[in-house]
Amino acid sequence: MSPSLFTPSERTAPFVQSAQIFSPSGPLAPFVSSIIVAEGGPEMTRTLLPLSGIVLGIGFRGSATQIDERSEHVLPNALIQGMGSLARRIRGSANGGSVLVTFSEVGAAQFFKGPLHELFNAFQPLDDLVPRAEVDRLSARLAEAGTLEARAALVEQFLSLRLSAKAPDPMVVAAVRAIRMAQGSLRMGALARSLHISQDALEKRFRRIVGTTPKHFASILRLRQVIDAYHPGASLSDLSLDAGYFDQSHFHREFRHVTGDAPRRFFASEDYF
Repeated sequence: MSPSLFTPSERTAPFVQSAQIFSPSGPLAPFVSSIIVAEGGPEMTRTLLPLSGIVLGIGFRGSATQIDERSEHVLPNALIQGMGSLARRIRGSANGGSVLVTFSEVGAAQFFKGPLHELFNAFQPLDDLVPRAEVDRLSARLAEAGTLEARAALVEQFLSLRLSAKAPDPMVVAAVRAIRMAQGSLRMGALARSLHISQDALEKRFRRIVGTTPKHFASILRLRQVIDAYHPGASLSDLSLDAGYFDQSHFHREFRHVTGDAPRRFFASEDYF
């Protein structure tokens, strides 16, 4: 397990007292992009934008609340965040502590059984997919651990015990690779033909393992490319064209649909991940 310091943005720096990113090695490396351990800081609200993979979250201190337009509800301490099409606002309690595991596109299916598209736009309690006793034991050990490194190691051990010996579906792996190489800019019919499979059959296999359709996955890649490249003063027109959007209005429509706000206004006012 290789650690690296987590460098928060200027918006997040005051809110995180201690955080670190760990990159798993060995058998976990192809399926787990990162393990982020964070703790400390005052109460804060962040916007979670759609990611290109499923996320596992485990809180070992404090609580997290999802904030909707008309309601709020406390999230389970251990949960799976499915693929999504909309931003989600989450408020974390003061002096909290959590571990976030970001999976590669096909990674989550190596640890959790069942069709992952059923988690779309949802937070699913982890004990719906893993025996409650295992979840409770992991949560307790994370709370007792004394360092960020020790907590990351506990999560890595938990994942190692659940890792499937069966290789991921090669058809889905090839589809993900093709969509990434095209930066999300390709037609799904052409993709299916290149893989010698019908578009319907490809979509079913893709949804079950990745957690969303190939078309939506491609749209997430385009949007994330702009978000991850953005910095104050950047040209959104250039960034959106580089990401494969047809024009500025195409990008603005998609961004507003996901976040509910115009890009410039969102980037200026939101703390996001």
